[in-house]
Amino acid sequence: MIERTWRKLDEARFFYQLLINERPQTMKAFGHDPRAFRYYFSAFIQAARSVTWTLGNEEPGTWKAWEPTWRDRRSTEEKRLLDLTNELRLDEAKRGGANALVEWEEVALHELLAVTDFDLERQHPAYGTHVFAPPGVPPPKAFRQTYYFEDEVGKEEVTALCKRYLDFLDKMLNDFCTDNQRASPR
Repeated sequence: MIERTWRKLDEARFFYQLLINERPQTMKAFGHDPRAFRYYFSAFIQAARSVTWTLGNEEPGTWKAWEPTWRDRRSTEEKRLLDLTNELRLDEAKRGGANALVEWEEVALHELLAVTDFDLERQHPAYGTHVFAPPGVPPPKAFRQTYYFEDEVGKEEVTALCKRYLDFLDKMLNDFCTDNQRASPR
């Protein structure tokens, strides 16, 4: 049973969810801490990268026998993901932080207004936020910060990269459990 390893993956999921929840908050001018997104990313990448280390410590013999064959079967894209996430963790832990690119993303105003601190569905429609425009007039737009990481292949939005990495780690742990006939995979 690799209980500590699954717990590390759950920790990474926890910080990923905070990262996802914080992303729309970057639109708020007041009451938003601009450091939050970067701090949640730092916590996420360090927890996520420690999943394989924890597995290696929990099952050292099995991991050492299994890992080289498993790694050899990874696609070029998966190997690139492992290299990139390792560099990002090193940036966060040892080099003063990863440098995400920040770009302004255009967002329809009604999407911006939908991200609020209260439940619009519970309120009477008369008190909700509405956007009206004459026919043929495009909806008003606003802008929000969006974070990207860039490498030699291109750039990827931070939360999309984190989701891809979480899915990869989940598959890796399930493969480990299946290949080594451990307790049923999650």
